[in-house]
Amino acid sequence: MLFQSGSLLLVIVAAYALKHLHVFSDRDYRVAQGLVFNLTLPCAIVMSFATNEHDMSMLWIVLFGFLCALIPMFIVFLGSRGDETRYRAYQILNASGLNLGAFCLPVAQTLIGPAAGLPVVMMDIGNAMVATALALTLTKGLLHMGDAAQSLPLGLKVRSVARDFLSSTSFDTYMLMLILMVAHVTIPQWIVSLVTPFANANAFMTMAMIGLMMEIPAERKDRMELLKVIAWRALFAVLIGAAGWTLLPFDEHIRGIMLLCAASPVTIFSTKFTDSLTGNPKLAGFSLTVTGVLGLIAMTVIHAVVSM
Repeated sequence: MLFQSGSLLLVIVAAYALKHLHVFSDRDYRVAQGLVFNLTLPCAIVMSFATNEHDMSMLWIVLFGFLCALIPMFIVFLGSRGDETRYRAYQILNASGLNLGAFCLPVAQTLIGPAAGLPVVMMDIGNAMVATALALTLTKGLLHMGDAAQSLPLGLKVRSVARDFLSSTSFDTYMLMLILMVAHVTIPQWIVSLVTPFANANAFMTMAMIGLMMEIPAERKDRMELLKVIAWRALFAVLIGAAGWTLLPFDEHIRGIMLLCAASPVTIFSTKFTDSLTGNPKLAGFSLTVTGVLGLIAMTVIHAVVSM
């Protein structure tokens, strides 16, 4: 188990080292990002649905994921009063949301096996409803930043949010799989065979992407803000883990996987939105890397302690 987690951490370190050896440039992470979100992650989602049994009770996990992504945004909004607006935006976006599909999914499947995939995917359907678009809209509205502060017609706002949702290949794949699940449609075996090589590459590509995004911010204020985000996320991880373990009507296997989900790092979309609202891509990328390493350690410990 330690070797499995260590191999994932090694990929992060190796990608970071190769970037500083000028094998990759500072912006090459976008290539890995494009491959993960448009190829390996969607294939991993399809494979998880196709190779695991599921029933309609799993929809409770979707609702749980939605609430776990949404509620922390309002808590951080209230708790960050007094900070500069751009740092409040950074805290709201990076202290909330869970990096489930692009991080927890490959880690859980590495530690537990393919059976861990479906609970993570179901939780990420709810989580993604917030993380892929709603988080940006809410942050801008709460802090009166950008277009949300202007009196745009309601129709334009709705179309803008809908466009953000539909432009996400991963989110579209989640919705398609959910529809197939509700309709009791079985995914053909030949499709599973086609997506398997890409799904198997998801863990490697995700960790490589994190390593390529890593860059230590120079300003002390940025590092202090990162510590605040880590503290927020630690608090929410405990609350989400406790709620998932005690409230969800599932066996220990699934509730244990919810504990892994609770330890997930900052979402990829949060780094993108932080860059667009604050113009600080280094802080956004470093936040993902630090919380990713901490999350990997926490997941390894949880897996060693909890029966799954």
